[in-house]
Amino acid sequence: MNYITTIGLEVHVQLKTRSKMFCECPVQFGAEPNTHTCPICLGLPGALPVMNHEALRLTVLTGLMLGCDIAPTSKFDRKNYFYPDMPKNYQISQYDMPLCTNGSVPLHDLAYPKDAQKNIATPDKEVHLVRIHLEEDVAKSFHFENSTGIDFNRAGTPLMEIVTQPQINSPEEAFAFLTALKQILIYGEVSDADMEKGQLRCDCNVSVRPEGQRELGAKIEIKNMNSISGVRRALAYEIRRQISVLESGEQLEQETRGWDDVAGETFLMRTKEFAHDYRYFPDPDLVPVETDASSSNIRSARTMRACWRTIWSWQDILRRPLKALRNRRISPTGS
Repeated sequence: MNYITTIGLEVHVQLKTRSKMFCECPVQFGAEPNTHTCPICLGLPGALPVMNHEALRLTVLTGLMLGCDIAPTSKFDRKNYFYPDMPKNYQISQYDMPLCTNGSVPLHDLAYPKDAQKNIATPDKEVHLVRIHLEEDVAKSFHFENSTGIDFNRAGTPLMEIVTQPQINSPEEAFAFLTALKQILIYGEVSDADMEKGQLRCDCNVSVRPEGQRELGAKIEIKNMNSISGVRRALAYEIRRQISVLESGEQLEQETRGWDDVAGETFLMRTKEFAHDYRYFPDPDLVPVETDASSSNIRSARTMRACWRTIWSWQDILRRPLKALRNRRISPTGS
């Protein structure tokens, strides 16, 4: 029996700001643990957040680069859950009024793995987006032999989440999407997107169903992968595992799994929470954001004009067939 694979990605991107999302603490990778903290990012009682304008600007900029609709009004919400790396026991995020919706990322031929570039299933494919929203990152846990330590330096770092439609159909397309997106983020100076530093992380939602079945299969999420090649390997393994389960007559249930890159297999972490489990509600300490002025400033700022011409020219190049690039001897970066 043949099976159809459906994949959606949730990509978390640390923005290139000097300070955190809701306080003045600096963002610095590799600093001594727990040295860049304050009552706000530690979630101490009575501390009030203040929005980082640059983080808002970079998120809107990303939305414009990817052809998104920019919401005229957006707001922040509290996402409630309990975990050691969450100092407030809730995360400030966005639920029903994100900054950006729709948009797409083109999968140009050279974004695919080299061993797959000669056999691309859907040339010139574009993966459409559901939304881009802004939130704060959590702290980082370090697991030792007999204990776990938590570094709160990362807590509160501006984190942009890019959510795709379930339009990716293979591990190779997921690889191409992440490669193309990373290039855009770096070129637009939105993020350094260094995966080894955790500046770009990816959660994958993957399901399989028999060919001819219209209803999607059970959604399995693979969490927190920090390399593009690791995403490809994890998806390839998980697709094989799910097909094996179905062919044995068993049922798949929605769950969250981790990826062990050394063992080359996924492992069960927990059954998946649904949105109502997080008890979202508007953050009472933050006013709604009106984005019209920010969008206009980004489009019209003199310092950005040359950058915009370059970005849009580069995007146009990426959308052209590879043959046209070869004929005109233009490199994928437009140089």
